[in-house]
Amino acid sequence: MAAIGWWLTRWVAGAPLRMRFSLLLDAALPASLFVLLLAASARPGFAGAATLVLGAGFAFSDWRKRATLAEPIIVSDVFLSLDIFRHPAVAVPFPDTARVISGAGVAAAAFAVLCALETPAWVWTPWPVLAVLTPVLVLIWVLSGPFNVACGKMLRRLQPTGDPTSDGAAFGSIATLLIYGIVARAERAQRRAPAGVPFVDQRRQGRSAPPLVLVQCESFFDVRRIHPSIYRDLLPNLDRRRSESLQWGHLTVPCWGANTVRTEFAVLTGISDTAIGFDKFNPYQAFARAPIQSLVWQLRAQGYRTVCVHPFDRRFYGRDKVMSNLGFDEFLGEEAFAGARRIGAFVADVEVARFVAELLAQQGDNLFVFAVTMENHGPWPTGTAGRSAGTAAVRWHDLALPPEEQRAFTGFLEGVRNADAMLGVLSESLSKHAPGALLAMYGDHLPSFPQTFRSLGFVDRRSDYLLWRASNFGAGMRKDLAAQHLMGDILAFRQNSRDWRLPG
Repeated sequence: MAAIGWWLTRWVAGAPLRMRFSLLLDAALPASLFVLLLAASARPGFAGAATLVLGAGFAFSDWRKRATLAEPIIVSDVFLSLDIFRHPAVAVPFPDTARVISGAGVAAAAFAVLCALETPAWVWTPWPVLAVLTPVLVLIWVLSGPFNVACGKMLRRLQPTGDPTSDGAAFGSIATLLIYGIVARAERAQRRAPAGVPFVDQRRQGRSAPPLVLVQCESFFDVRRIHPSIYRDLLPNLDRRRSESLQWGHLTVPCWGANTVRTEFAVLTGISDTAIGFDKFNPYQAFARAPIQSLVWQLRAQGYRTVCVHPFDRRFYGRDKVMSNLGFDEFLGEEAFAGARRIGAFVADVEVARFVAELLAQQGDNLFVFAVTMENHGPWPTGTAGRSAGTAAVRWHDLALPPEEQRAFTGFLEGVRNADAMLGVLSESLSKHAPGALLAMYGDHLPSFPQTFRSLGFVDRRSDYLLWRASNFGAGMRKDLAAQHLMGDILAFRQNSRDWRLPG
């Protein structure tokens, strides 16, 4: 039973059973789990069944994540487990949370019955547990402590590519988790050194400079790109601001459907995935737990007050431990939006725009605001209001979507419309009260509608961005970018940019 549970994880990953070192590495964790449960219970049937169910559960979750987010389970998912309990609808929208909880309850009850009914194979004593647990703890200490760098170099010889799908097929899902985790820790200090901030706080008071607003808009992209049946007038503010912008275009982002912080980190720091190695899957988990050079530090050094606004739990993705390392003076979370209007479970985008406008009215010049929105995060509203608004954006007789995604997709379309309204509120406020202010807005990733996109033949995974200056209109230049290059263009376009040193 234990072997079957392990094999299921390899079957989902498409990893063949070939005798090599990676096969032993992949089997090590399930084997250790089985032996530890056996030593702790003295019941081989219970130990085998528990290992089988845990392996099958991992395999099912891996399969579901591949189907919904086009990516297998990776090591950063393990460390995000606490967020699953804090915000299950956000962290685990697929499959249904109630089914997961009820399934876990049924499994726990079945294990308890099996454990009670099975006759122990020997008289239980604590010594077998200690005999198994001690070497396991020593091995963990060795891999994460004094021999971590040596172990990382050894695992690098397996030549992992950094693509978890292909590496999972080559090494197995569990081996890939271990390789990524160990190697990331081993290389972190060396990779972080070039990205370190040479100063922590050397704020220089210079002449007055116009404010800068950067908006990371949840799941935003020009959805009209997917099919001509979506009405052209869905995004009037985006069209207007593009025509008078400094620059706009598609943004190549390092994620699809989720994992917002990958794009967030790339835009704020200008650091590529390649530069941070296997920490790229969640840079906030460990890599950014020390000061990291960023757009924020550069603005702060020029005398800007730097504020991050995120109308959600400040602890999500560990942002509460990271934002100060990226250079923010202040991090305002959900508590700052008491009484704000919500769409579904999240604060409305227009409320975020009004909040930012208030901050600008209070300080004005020398203020940098980075706003991270949440309204258009899944699961999307499927009630009457969301459906009617979304329906008004599409000629549905020309757009046949999978029934299981159509209701959510209409709610998403209304979220896109509301994001466009947010852009209108911000741009009008800046034009009126902050002439010369620079506004940048981009989408963190595309939403997870795998069947819809597949049925329409839409394979483009880029989001969209816009750079616009209040009361100083441009010519709407089109330029497609990678997320890590947006920072350089923001610095180049801000007022008096000749005084800046752009990142190399």
